Amino acid sequence: MLKSGAFFFKYRNAVFPIVFVLVALLSRPNLFFNDLSIDRAMIMIGAVLALSGQALRLAVIGYAYIKRGGKDGKVFAETLVIRGFYAHCRNPMYTGNLLIGIGLAIVYGSWVSYAVAAPFFVFVYLAITETEENYLRKQFGEEYERYTKSVNRFIPNFTGLEASLKDFRYDWKRAIRKDYGTVFGSVSGVFLIAGWKAYLYRGAETAGALIPYWAPFGLMCLFYLLARVLKKSGHLSSSNG
Repeated sequence: MLKSGAFFFKYRNAVFPIVFVLVALLSRPNLFFNDLSIDRAMIMIGAVLALSGQALRLAVIGYAYIKRGGKDGKVFAETLVIRGFYAHCRNPMYTGNLLIGIGLAIVYGSWVSYAVAAPFFVFVYLAITETEENYLRKQFGEEYERYTKSVNRFIPNFTGLEASLKDFRYDWKRAIRKDYGTVFGSVSGVFLIAGWKAYLYRGAETAGALIPYWAPFGLMCLFYLLARVLKKSGHLSSSNG
């Protein structure tokens, strides 16, 4: 598990896109139980999960971001961050990632996305977390052990969250700068998959029938381009890193 975690930690940014490309190549989206009404409900459930995961990521990055890039492709931490969102969940970013991955798998709806992609994402983040926690135990010892006993690994406990965030100011520039690519991928993914399913199974015969799916995708493309231009020009720089 630790060796797998070290590998996935190093290449984690490529895991999501590669897996979803493979899912798209190996299967096409299916109707849940071959029923349009049930499938619409499952799309809504998957969309809520994916967008909730993205919202959690943006909240964490804006309030109390931990640099997860490691050092030389390996887990690294100079300090143990236990404030802000990290006082309520040890791995809120990974919780967000899992919600996005599982949500998109549900929206897609193929046997490959259910039986392979969703379980794979769970394994990846369990492995990464095991590797990080092994490092943190060695680095911070008893301090980290006390932290693990009081804060859940993945499931957030939002009791007292307002008090935990009172000393923080939300840095929206950092949130956009750090996560605009993930925002584009997660939100666009929901609408593109749902639009593809509409085209395949709901008999969309005109371009107008797909406007509810393509319009949000177009807006997300504009968001991505604008965020990238602002980042490159330095307009999203902030004093908080």
